Amino acid sequence: MKKAEDVVLEAIRRGNFEEAGRIVFRDVFKPLLDLIFHIEKEVDRNTENIARLTEKVDKNTENIAKLTEKVDKNTENIDKLTENVKKLLGETGRLRGRDVEFRTGLTLQGWFRKNAPDYEVFIWDGTEADILIEGRGILASIDIAIKPKIEDVRQLKNGIGVIEENWGRKPDLLIIYSRSGIIPKRVADFADRMGIKIVRKPAEIRKILDESK
Repeated sequence: MKKAEDVVLEAIRRGNFEEAGRIVFRDVFKPLLDLIFHIEKEVDRNTENIARLTEKVDKNTENIAKLTEKVDKNTENIDKLTENVKKLLGETGRLRGRDVEFRTGLTLQGWFRKNAPDYEVFIWDGTEADILIEGRGILASIDIAIKPKIEDVRQLKNGIGVIEENWGRKPDLLIIYSRSGIIPKRVADFADRMGIKIVRKPAEIRKILDESK
């Protein structure tokens, strides 16, 4: 740059302004213009790349939105399926319980017919009890449970009025028959407070009936 400056000054001293102008343009302005042109090309190239990148980002954003929508729909479907499975399992468990109660009721009916014919066993179609046993002036309301629960105690107690209304008399005894033989202490204590007996064997039911005459 210093050399170009000296050449320009020398040309001016000689009065050769045209040559000085060419030197200034060639050594000063042209490199600047070339640099500006190069920068403009780089800016254009970067702008184009940014536009392409923006387009890709927009497409990815759109794809992510679609994927999110699908995930939300799948989540909703999974929730509905889970709810339906729970309902199905609950209904299956309820039906299994009713089946066990009914078959156990038939077993008790057969046992009493053979071993205690003075008592007659009736299958009760309702939630208040599973069977009624009547004989020798005694009426017993009996709930059959695989494993007795607090709710079984409440259900048997709350069903007294319905049985009295439909059978014509109030049950003298309330008994829960544990099909599994398991009697949780908490349930046993609660049943005792409610005046309800919990038994494991048919013979225990007969004993309670005999002792209540």
